[in-house]
Amino acid sequence: MFFESKRLSERREGLKELEELTRDKNKTLIIHYSCESFVTTHGKTPRVTSICIRNFRSGQTKSFSIHLQAQFDKNDFNNLTDEQYDQLEKKMLDDFYQFVKQHKDHRWIHWNMRDANFGFEAIANRYKILGGEPYELDEDRKYDLPRILGKIYTYGYERNEPDGRLLNLANRNKITLRHALKGSDEAKAYEDKKYLELHQSTLRKVDIMDSIVDRTDKNELKVNVKKKDIYGLTLPGIVEIVKNNWMLVALWTLIVYILGAATEPLIQKLFGTAN
Repeated sequence: MFFESKRLSERREGLKELEELTRDKNKTLIIHYSCESFVTTHGKTPRVTSICIRNFRSGQTKSFSIHLQAQFDKNDFNNLTDEQYDQLEKKMLDDFYQFVKQHKDHRWIHWNMRDANFGFEAIANRYKILGGEPYELDEDRKYDLPRILGKIYTYGYERNEPDGRLLNLANRNKITLRHALKGSDEAKAYEDKKYLELHQSTLRKVDIMDSIVDRTDKNELKVNVKKKDIYGLTLPGIVEIVKNNWMLVALWTLIVYILGAATEPLIQKLFGTAN
């Protein structure tokens, strides 16, 4: 590359990952899920309430949720006992992992699903607790959208406050937030056993992520960072670009030499006058 810096290298890496996702949209899935509040579990793995998976090309969405499973089993999902919840959650995750196994060769876009608190590992741990054997996706099949956006736009692409980066970014780009709940509202919805509202929020967030990926691919996404920062055109960034290219170093040396030669008579005249 003619222009080279850590910022530009990171941006190219993010764009390459984006290209992998959009090259064959039919083989790209977008996943999000909702769960019990982290605050009230006292260290236990949070219960899963719903999982939504959207095909990036067709827009068709597959849903796995407690409220749907309760209806399949003729249970009142507003009045579930702990035992009933465990049974329904196990069946829901049975179906989810069957779907995962059938789509193991797809690319999976997610939003911060990275650890045992919230992520693929958290779902797997919950399934193990319920007696299941989760099917593990290969790590190179998982694409963390916030990290990709951070590589493309820098990690200051959006604020965390007041509603989290996902909803703030959607709001900035005028993507509808209807039914989407912020974290504290999702926690309250779980406590109030409003599983349908949680499911609708999960569906909306998958839709939001779909729009974000599409707009990023079209170079239409609005972010909270200036172009000079995106392309590393700050003073330290420009210095790094020049240092990493011998032609630019030579050009800069030549410019300095020419400026020095051009200003030398003026300097001598000024100093001569002063003397």
